Amino acid sequence: MTQKIEDADIRLLEEMGYKQELYRGFSPFMSFAFCFTAVNVLASISIGFTYSLTTGGSGVTIWAWVIGSLFTILIGLSLAEICSVYPSAGSVYHWAGQLVPVKHAPLASFICGWFNFLGNFAGDVAFASGFATIVNAAIIMGGNDSLNIGAQVGIGIGITFVWAVQNALRIDQQGWLNNFAVFFQLGSAITIVVVLFSMAPERATARDVFTSTYNGTGFSFPYVCVISILSTLFSFSGYEAGAHLAEETRGASRAAPKGIVGTCICSAITGFVYLLALLFSIPDINNFIMNNSGDNSTQSFTTDAYQAAVPYAGALALTILLIINLYFAGMSSLTVTTRIGYE
Repeated sequence: MTQKIEDADIRLLEEMGYKQELYRGFSPFMSFAFCFTAVNVLASISIGFTYSLTTGGSGVTIWAWVIGSLFTILIGLSLAEICSVYPSAGSVYHWAGQLVPVKHAPLASFICGWFNFLGNFAGDVAFASGFATIVNAAIIMGGNDSLNIGAQVGIGIGITFVWAVQNALRIDQQGWLNNFAVFFQLGSAITIVVVLFSMAPERATARDVFTSTYNGTGFSFPYVCVISILSTLFSFSGYEAGAHLAEETRGASRAAPKGIVGTCICSAITGFVYLLALLFSIPDINNFIMNNSGDNSTQSFTTDAYQAAVPYAGALALTILLIINLYFAGMSSLTVTTRIGYE
């Protein structure tokens, strides 16, 4: 059965004018696991949580997530349909060339490819920077002085090197790591949500979570509502990751599209629940931001929220879970970037 599926994959590539070059080591579940790990809403929401709170507050943050999730799922459905027809390594920039008139195909592919590469490269940098920031937060929680900027940059560069070395693994070996990362992410999310809901000494009301606002930008509130959704869109970036590895996936015309759609839906639900846990654990956004600014802050409102909800040892444990998730997210994100560069 597996050989028949691989033969069908090869024939489909030949019909598109491609010759199989990459090893098909990804199973259908690995394709989903890769997408879900590359998005990793637990990590990406945590990175952008400081921005979310200061750019709109609780109400804007949660509604931006709802609206952004719905439209991301719609876009994901569209991309999945295209991917089912063109499950090639070129992914989105190959699709761009196929969906425009022939004379515009090179330009469309060129523009889409470079935007895709630069966007993913920026995502790698964000994960490396976020990893260093949360590691610094854990160090502060441990009673030590904050790392200087140079040390944090060094951590970011170092972890990027580790991710690069790890990407030398054969694709099926990395796939097993992604499988583990999926269950670890879901287990971490459940653990953090249960701890925050059950142990927070004070909780915000539903009215506060869904309607209270905070504008720390200096811009008009309508504009803040627009830019606040950037955090949601960043959190979802990478949901097309499985399409970049379509040539390395068995039964790619079905597995890769399912991975895209499954990632969008599962990430939307997981992220919504995680955001609710964070926001309900902060009874007063204004006081929280004031008390966790400057020298009192761990440089991340996510870890500050952990500290407000549970004793220091518990907050440190939750932070360590977050660091591990950031590690897996950055690992998969860099894989996407390497495939775009190869293609």
